[in-house]
Amino acid sequence: MTTLPPDGLLYEPDVTTQEEIDVFRAFYARTKGYSLPAFEFWLELRPDVLKRYRANFRREVSSEEEKSRPLPHVLAMLHYYSVVGYGDGVLFEMKLAQTEGATRGECLDAIAFAFIDAGPMGMDAAAKTSLEFMKSWQDAKEPPAAGRWPPGWSFDRNAFRSGMDFSSPQASKQDLQALQDWYQTTLGEVPKYVQFLAKHRPNFLKAFRNRYENALRDGLPKEMVPYMLLFLNVCRGFRAGIREAVLLGRSFNMTQAQLADAICWASYYGGMDGISIAQEAAGDLLDEM
Repeated sequence: MTTLPPDGLLYEPDVTTQEEIDVFRAFYARTKGYSLPAFEFWLELRPDVLKRYRANFRREVSSEEEKSRPLPHVLAMLHYYSVVGYGDGVLFEMKLAQTEGATRGECLDAIAFAFIDAGPMGMDAAAKTSLEFMKSWQDAKEPPAAGRWPPGWSFDRNAFRSGMDFSSPQASKQDLQALQDWYQTTLGEVPKYVQFLAKHRPNFLKAFRNRYENALRDGLPKEMVPYMLLFLNVCRGFRAGIREAVLLGRSFNMTQAQLADAICWASYYGGMDGISIAQEAAGDLLDEM
């Protein structure tokens, strides 16, 4: 008797049994609440398409060292869906994150960071589908299981502290110098948007950093910020954002494989062209690791 993988789908794309389909649907019902309509479409019409996606493509996205730790890409998806306003996806990834051992606070941190790019439109979509779920989410009394995150990843509220004084909305010369020093020390360069805003809208730059530096509050590892931003910017094809995320990840001692994982997972929405853009933007940085 053939042993089926957890999601039920065997590697052979041209033969799909009812047992495989039943196990696949049960897997999604158990881990995410339901089978996606997108998957049901292919189960009904072309199972081989779904099997090439799940059995051939999806299982090869992550590096070998990170295949047993899905939370980074699950929360990167949650972040991305919040930014683009895909409400069903937000709830879907929340449920999956919970299944994989994420805490309520870690998910809220990811969404708080997403709000920086999502605006009210993205948050409206997230709220409509997930508010009641989040209100009812009760973390387990036991501490979260070890091994959910890669070795060395940790929550650190001070990791993003630039030294700006947020007791006032006015950006002083000392504030701007502290911020540029933070970027120079952390990334090795100052992003162009920081240079532009420091000259033309310094108070707006300070308001942005107030959000950026205080989004993580309830436990999300600091390494998830460059992971989420790298995923997002590969999806969007933003070269400057890709480079900044890789520089930030390197400063946090993320591995080459972890950064490549974020890039490859982003191909779900950025396509292979997104990976080409990542190579152009930051391939030199990854090659140096």
